[in-house]
Amino acid sequence: MSKLSFNQKRVLLIASGLLVLVCTFFFLFQKNMDTVTELENETRKFQNQINYLTTLQMQVNEMKQVAPEYEKKTEDFTSTFSCKVPQQKAYYYIYQMMTASGVNVSHISAGKPQTFLRQGEFFSLESEGDGSGQEAEAVSGGAAAVGSDVEKNPEASVAIDEMVGKDSVYQIELSGTQKQILKAVDWVAKNKDRMAVSDLSLAYDNSNGKLSGTATLNFFELNGNGRIYKEPDVSGIAIGTESIFGKMKQ
Repeated sequence: MSKLSFNQKRVLLIASGLLVLVCTFFFLFQKNMDTVTELENETRKFQNQINYLTTLQMQVNEMKQVAPEYEKKTEDFTSTFSCKVPQQKAYYYIYQMMTASGVNVSHISAGKPQTFLRQGEFFSLESEGDGSGQEAEAVSGGAAAVGSDVEKNPEASVAIDEMVGKDSVYQIELSGTQKQILKAVDWVAKNKDRMAVSDLSLAYDNSNGKLSGTATLNFFELNGNGRIYKEPDVSGIAIGTESIFGKMKQ
């Protein structure tokens, strides 16, 4: 076997160097570059999360500044509801409406309370005004079981997401002049406690020139809003035949 010439040795050395360089690139440098790319991608993800959390922290700081104001508004709003409206209180409200407006009420049909708020979720009421007392499905799921602690102790003061809101629906038969009917509706709308006239169906009576028909009254309560329930004074309420509370003075 002949010996390699100097040029051949040089070529072989250069080729060996190139082979080592190529192997180094593919097995070391390229592998490290892939790792660097992965780390850069991870770094971008973490940076995005940091930016998101930083934005959230700024929003939290802003909310902390306005939170007391909104808490006060929420407290003022929830305090406009009675903590409970039993039938005795509802009848008292109807009596007050009569004495303030002069309308006569000949019949009252009381419905069971319907839940419109529980555990921070609002309920849509089925057949609103029919007095059925059936709870509807919540927007995000079924109704929770009744008989919670705050319902057993409605005068307690709890967080708003623990309060239970109820709507007691009463159907009444009434009669009066147009002025008296409108005055009764205004009395309900302006009452310091939450109530409403959700339906009014009247017809003109030629015999006496008055309007007569039915009205649906909604009495709202908010268990757990911290209000103390006061028993109404019903000692002066008369019971009659032509009118359920006796004949009213015109």
